Amino acid sequence: MRKSLCFVPGKYVPLSRFILNGGTAPIAVPVTRAVADYLKLHNAELRLACLRSGEVTYQNAAWSTLQEDTVEAEIVKTEGSQNLEEGVFVLVSPLLINTLPVVSHWDNSAAEGKGGFRYGGTDGIGTLRMDEAGEKVVAEHVRLYNNDSDSPYVYNTEDYQLFGSNEGDKVLKTPQFEHYIGDRYSLYAVDDLVAISLSDRILKTFGYPVVFRNESTDDGALLNNVPVFQLISGSLLVTENGKHSLASYILPPNWSGKSVKGYPLLFNGYYDANENTFSTVGPSFLEIIGKTLASTGKGVVGVLWNGGGDIGSRSLQGSIYAGIAAAIARGQDSYGGDAEQVVAVGGSRGGLTALLAGGNPLRLKYRVRYTLCYAPPLILNGLTREFAEGACPLIWHVAEVDTGYREIWKKDWRHPQTGSTGIETLLQTLTGATDSARLQETTGLESDFFLDGLKASGTKLLINHGTHDAFTLSRFSFAFAALVRSRGIPLRHEIGYRFGHNNCTDLYEQAALCLKAILQEQELEFTGTVHYRRRSPAAGEWEQTERFVPVHQPVFLEAPKFVAVGSPVAWTLYGEPGMEYRLELGILDQQAWEQKKQIVRNERITLASGELPDKQHPLELCSWQEGASQLADGQHEGYYLYELSYRLKGEQDWNVVSPSRVPQPGVEPQAILRILEEQPNPASEAFRAEAAVLCISSGLSEA
Repeated sequence: MRKSLCFVPGKYVPLSRFILNGGTAPIAVPVTRAVADYLKLHNAELRLACLRSGEVTYQNAAWSTLQEDTVEAEIVKTEGSQNLEEGVFVLVSPLLINTLPVVSHWDNSAAEGKGGFRYGGTDGIGTLRMDEAGEKVVAEHVRLYNNDSDSPYVYNTEDYQLFGSNEGDKVLKTPQFEHYIGDRYSLYAVDDLVAISLSDRILKTFGYPVVFRNESTDDGALLNNVPVFQLISGSLLVTENGKHSLASYILPPNWSGKSVKGYPLLFNGYYDANENTFSTVGPSFLEIIGKTLASTGKGVVGVLWNGGGDIGSRSLQGSIYAGIAAAIARGQDSYGGDAEQVVAVGGSRGGLTALLAGGNPLRLKYRVRYTLCYAPPLILNGLTREFAEGACPLIWHVAEVDTGYREIWKKDWRHPQTGSTGIETLLQTLTGATDSARLQETTGLESDFFLDGLKASGTKLLINHGTHDAFTLSRFSFAFAALVRSRGIPLRHEIGYRFGHNNCTDLYEQAALCLKAILQEQELEFTGTVHYRRRSPAAGEWEQTERFVPVHQPVFLEAPKFVAVGSPVAWTLYGEPGMEYRLELGILDQQAWEQKKQIVRNERITLASGELPDKQHPLELCSWQEGASQLADGQHEGYYLYELSYRLKGEQDWNVVSPSRVPQPGVEPQAILRILEEQPNPASEAFRAEAAVLCISSGLSEA
């Protein structure tokens, strides 16, 4: 693969693609028609930036009419010049200037040299850079994490002031409820080449470059009626109760601050402000806005919010609604958006944030027309230790990251001040409550407070979840979908069998459809349940999705891949009400299995048998049964094969779900439970690499 040609042409916005010239032909740089017309209209001075031997130089240029379908710029010949120079060239003009570097609001010299928040700062604890090929953005940490192996704390608060500037925040060692890492600053400085490479990618796709602005600088004036995207970073938001957050805004080509109707707002709330903008979400938002402009001729303003904090927050804190409203209000007041025409979209934590934005239970001054939630971790509605240790193997990693305590996963761990368990401490940090039952009665997603708001908002809701999600369980999505439908809220529920914490449809394509409907004054219908599966277990088709209509609810099992001797096996089985089932473990010969020879002994262990109950709610899609099966005393470590059979109501024959119907073909050939002598550290990278490849957990699936 050839290395990217991109380079940073100083303060200038690259107005063409980067062209490599070998010195054997005259230099000619194509320019898109929209950009060329704008430059000609303003009689702009033209220059060619040239990278040669690591040095950037600038030369005057002039228009050429050699090709009708493009506009070219070529060097103005002077006496003695041959116009045959080698190097990489790009067109620039003093008319269009970037504001770089991108703001982070972090200053390494603040807090007596420890580093901390400073408005307008451009440093970082880490840096976003391009990889060696110039194709991908990589995040480099310096020393965010504590290297002292004897310390109980995850984060390096000795060297960095991570939690604000008042005296109470200075002494914090861990995230607390409403006190999170990266709330008012980004952890990352942004290398200028990251911004330039993003602009080049978008120009190649849509014909418009990206101009970068920082909201904190005086020279970041917005451009009206210019054929460029504008990306404004570092918008610091402060709510009435003093909580901070950050947002970036994307303006469409030919944006005008005098737009009469206002632009629809595309909203997302995820993690770190700069990482969101330049890596995880921002490039996709630019593409949605570009596609929408191409299909409708109309613009959209993008809102990229950090959810009130990068680390420790999952957008479930009490200040979340005021923060969402502040981000949307800034989009309307400063950037011409229409707060009554919002599309909220996101995956994982972003899916939760979108759901909360759509709910708007405080009736704040905005309206989300369409709410698109992909893989929202709804397990917080009923999190227990058994399932955190089993079918949801990434929960303890979440707990360690969000609470800042290294050994929180241990059964005997207690919070040093409150005495709370690990699960209680995690819930307290995220939500301010120590148990899910209280949230269901007060402000949680299942509460009347939230559901009444979701109904009153008039939003249309899409929930997309994958079975065998390493962060959550499918039954929470099924239960929540039934609750939503019982309130008369329009819902489309998409299920991706064996997709785990991944998407079976494209969330950004869905968002583009919603925006197009708003701009064309149409209504989309969000109804029904739609089933998707992997096209086949073949390597080339595993990532491909196909929609299908099942004859009956597909049977599937979510269960652990690892448990320790003496720990229960926490499982959940899904299917039709009244379905009889047998869930067993076949004992494998350990040596034979490790040599990839499956030998099942005649001996089997029955984990559970019975009949699936009636649906807990008449609108639920299916029935399920959860259990925590305690193995017999003396059960030794080794390998065991999950064996599942079932019989539907009214049928005579038993159906066997093949042990090869695993969530992760190519990782394990069959559904295996490994019983270990000791509980491994489930927060460790080694455990996660084995237990949750691609964020997919273990079990079986008929579909």
